[in-house]
Amino acid sequence: MKQRIFQRRILAILTAVLLLSLQWTLFGGQRASAATLNNAAMVTVLDKDGKPIISTSVVKLKKDEKAITVLKELAKQKKVDFQTKVDPNFGEQIVKIGDSEPKYENGGFYWSFYINGSESQVGASSYTVQNGDDLLLKVVSYPAKTIKAKITAKDKNKKEVLPETEVEVVEGTNAYAALKLAAKTKKIELKTTVDSSFFGFVNNIGNTKLAEGDYWSISLNGKPMEVGLSSYQIKDKDKIHLNVVGTEPPTDTNDKNEKPDNSNNSDGKIDDTQTKISKKQVEALLKSTANYILKNGGSNEFEIVGLKKSGHTVPDSYLKNIENLLKENDGTFRNVTDYERLAIGITAAGKDASNFAGYNLIKKIYENERMTNQGTNGIIYALLALDSGKYKVPTDAEWTREKLLDYLLKNQLKDGGWPLYGDSPSVDITAMALAALSPYKSQEKVKSAIDSAVEWISSKQDKNGGFSSAINGGDASETTSQVIIGLTAIGVDPNGKQFTKSGVNLVQHLLSFKQKDGGFAHIITDNESNIIATVQALLGLTAYNDYLDGKGSIYQFAGSQSSNKPNEKPNEKPKTTNDNLPKDTNQQSEKTTKGERLPNTATNTYNILIFGVILIILGGVLYVNARKKRV
Repeated sequence: MKQRIFQRRILAILTAVLLLSLQWTLFGGQRASAATLNNAAMVTVLDKDGKPIISTSVVKLKKDEKAITVLKELAKQKKVDFQTKVDPNFGEQIVKIGDSEPKYENGGFYWSFYINGSESQVGASSYTVQNGDDLLLKVVSYPAKTIKAKITAKDKNKKEVLPETEVEVVEGTNAYAALKLAAKTKKIELKTTVDSSFFGFVNNIGNTKLAEGDYWSISLNGKPMEVGLSSYQIKDKDKIHLNVVGTEPPTDTNDKNEKPDNSNNSDGKIDDTQTKISKKQVEALLKSTANYILKNGGSNEFEIVGLKKSGHTVPDSYLKNIENLLKENDGTFRNVTDYERLAIGITAAGKDASNFAGYNLIKKIYENERMTNQGTNGIIYALLALDSGKYKVPTDAEWTREKLLDYLLKNQLKDGGWPLYGDSPSVDITAMALAALSPYKSQEKVKSAIDSAVEWISSKQDKNGGFSSAINGGDASETTSQVIIGLTAIGVDPNGKQFTKSGVNLVQHLLSFKQKDGGFAHIITDNESNIIATVQALLGLTAYNDYLDGKGSIYQFAGSQSSNKPNEKPNEKPKTTNDNLPKDTNQQSEKTTKGERLPNTATNTYNILIFGVILIILGGVLYVNARKKRV
């Protein structure tokens, strides 16, 4: 018996390891150990405005390879013009990369070379690149504009292993380089690894002892970091905190010695009077949950969507902030999910994401060259964003609806689930995929995929009504919320028999996380509200409320139900409502044409997505080190 239990725990841990290839997003199903490189570095090249000439890229290193050689090879690979000249005193000098050819005598601009957050004291032709390095080449003027950030790290007992350290770095430096600089400043050993797909991640800091199932969790300005360290450019006054988080294997639901939890029913039978949550109860819950967010959040797209969906007005400051953000970045972002997130938020606020503040975010999505860099996450949110306002997509676009659908369907695993990457399915990602596919459910191939996914999610629901996962630290409320959203989008009752285990259905289980202050906890044993979990719960309850009203998916704004025909005519201009949203001729509710039907875009990796890319890689190290560590 002990041996069998041990084997189950090992299997659970290894399953969790693969699940770390997920998001919050941060943001995966790829076996991280296979992607981890023995000798590699990361390289970014920015112009004088901070725009990427070469986006952050991972390069494999040869022995004793110089930075100038690495840059040349990368530029050649990216088909970017790279010109140098040889100075008799200083060696080979960089002259031009891409369209940037700074001339010091004309405006004082020049190429500056940074290694792990610090300006290099030698030229790129002299520096031998080391494993794990982060190299930044940027056009600057003297003195280069710098920003400051504070970084700290604590172990599982809240003991500081990296005291709060302020670092000063050039604009454009990523969080990974800033962390390396902080560790160097305090003379603390930092063990990192570079992955071919997910860039740099942290193995350990100092002499911290990591128990089985421990890993480094990262927060940015008090909230879980949504992307990996290497993908986030430091902003002035940022605060980055790393702390050790421990996880436990999922509960073994097959242990016959354990009795099912029938707290709602003493005889263990399903009581229909206990499995139904009234509409009046749901509406009261929506009000209290929204009030919690109004007091504690309301600053990002997902919170705005939840508040608007529950009947609150979107603050004017929200759209103004988005407009400022777009102008500051000239409408350009590294990740496709940034465009998707903003498009959904703008549409939720009743505006046209294809023409907002002079920017076409919809085109940025369907012409994006980095669509699959974030795995299925980018594909899923592309569909949600495009369908949120029934936006038109040219038939010759890089990513038509048909291509997005095909990609998503091809990446469904045989068991019915979807991974972020690779072949390890995630409940969160699968639930998100259901919502993305809901407008196309009449297509036979889509219907088949949906049916298979529903069966798989049901099989993963445990006896308590939830979904225990090591990546989330146990049974997370966000996952339950996400499943409710996905099921209701395709018309499946989250209170039905298929999703009722030991007398507990999905909605009941979600309510078990509710706190006295109106918020929801991440893990039930936290005994305190979490803003991300609360936003997810608000959207989950809203989805269920809409399901009771027969309204369908909350991802559909302006009442749009996207056509099952994947493509649109390239030059056809959509008719718009007074709210600048494409008109849906099938819409019968005036209420929804005013932008009140909003999508849920918060996921566990948010949660990932929300705990995302960092956690992805950590699993591989656990496997390689025989479960001694999980990064």
